[in-house]
Amino acid sequence: MRIVTRGDMDGLASSVLLSTVENIRDILFVHPKDAQDGLIQATKEDILVNLPYVKGCAMWFDHHISESEKAVEIQKIKDFKGAYKMSPSTARVIHDFYNSPKFAEFKGMMESTDRFDSAHLTVKDVNEPKDWILLAYTLDPRTGLGPEFQKYFRWLVEYVKEIPIQKVLQHPLVKKRADKVLTEQAGFKKILAKHCRLDDNVVITDLRELSELPSGNRFLVFTLFPKANVEARIFWGKERKKAVIACGHSIFNRTCLVNIGNLLAKYGGGGHAGAGTCQISQEKADATFKEIIKKLNENKSASAK
Repeated sequence: MRIVTRGDMDGLASSVLLSTVENIRDILFVHPKDAQDGLIQATKEDILVNLPYVKGCAMWFDHHISESEKAVEIQKIKDFKGAYKMSPSTARVIHDFYNSPKFAEFKGMMESTDRFDSAHLTVKDVNEPKDWILLAYTLDPRTGLGPEFQKYFRWLVEYVKEIPIQKVLQHPLVKKRADKVLTEQAGFKKILAKHCRLDDNVVITDLRELSELPSGNRFLVFTLFPKANVEARIFWGKERKKAVIACGHSIFNRTCLVNIGNLLAKYGGGGHAGAGTCQISQEKADATFKEIIKKLNENKSASAK
């Protein structure tokens, strides 16, 4: 079997679990937008993980709210196996589906994956990440950690099965990435301070002027703007062909009413209730960004109702 997933902590934990109970020969990384737009072909050897469903796959596991309506029909397919449900992480969906005693040794990994993927983190987790949370930041594609990522990810899937997380973080391949995350965090804060502004309840972040970003986790912005309950961020996608708009609820001020996954699904994207992305053409990027910000302003918080 081949795992088809995205390269983040949820993808890693899911791959660890699946490779423990299935015969996995390879891991393929796919952008969720490509899966959503039908640009990916799946075979009866493919296990789709943490991605929109692709017809023809052998198994599918996901937990994104933007897939909930489609999941009802997808799960009726007779030659299809897997599971979809609302859960802190796709890894948890896989964990519950197999319910294997082999998973007992991965309890710490699972708890941290659930917390990281559902953004249930503390200020200390953001400013001083440790253990599995620190490892998760080295896997976050939004932190831009370089071209060796795929090799690093595949190696980690096997390495974390055998070695305690404290020793994993001391391995040179991991340590250089973890150190990069920690040392560049101050620089990333300065960039955010320059390119972010507060509009009522929304932190507006425009990074299109920048060609490169230092490593920095995506929750740092809410330590700088504690009154905000949601961020709307825009930056260039691959080869600047499209603009990526990413929105996410504050993990410290949890009062935003907007379902981000459903909102961005209207623009061809998707995600969770608390976070998601969409890709927009250059010509429509500014107008779409303003429209999304307006909707975030209009439904700003439970306390405002």
